[in-house]
Amino acid sequence: MNDGIQRRTFIRTAALATGGLWLGSVAAAHSFTGNVSVEEALFVGVNRAKDPAQKTPLEKKHVPVIEVPALVKAGEPFAVTVSVGEILHPMGAAHYIDYVELLAGNEPAGRMEFRSAFSQPKATFFIVFNKPVTLVARIYCNLHGLWQSERELAVG
Repeated sequence: MNDGIQRRTFIRTAALATGGLWLGSVAAAHSFTGNVSVEEALFVGVNRAKDPAQKTPLEKKHVPVIEVPALVKAGEPFAVTVSVGEILHPMGAAHYIDYVELLAGNEPAGRMEFRSAFSQPKATFFIVFNKPVTLVARIYCNLHGLWQSERELAVG
C-alpha cells in the first residue's frame, strides 16, 4: 500500500474508534445501570456548573470542589483536596465515580481511581509550585460523564 492510502486508512480507523469510544461509554453506562437513567447529552463534552452561585442538584453532586490554602509558599509542599461535589457523590455498583484527576494548567499533577463502592470519592494530592497556576480538577461519573472545575492558586 502506498503512503497516501495508509494515511487515509489510519485516519478513518482512528475517527471510527474515537466515535466508538463515546458510543461505547454511553452503551456501557446503559448496560451496567439497568433501570437507572443515563443522560446521553452529559457524555458529549466536559460538564461544568452553568451558574456556580446557583448549582442544580446534579451539579452539586458532580462538580469537583478544590480545597487549597489561600496562599502557599513557593517551593514548599502543600495539600490539595478534590471532593466530588458539594454533596458527596454516592458510590454504588450502578452509579459511581471512576476517577479524580488534578492538573496544574495543562500538566498532570495527580490522579486517583476508585474501584469500590466502599470508597469515598475524595482525593488529596501533595504538590509543590514556584509560581501561581490554575488548578483544574476533573472527575468521571459512569452515569453523568466528565465534570471539571478550576481554581487559581496564589503562590508567594
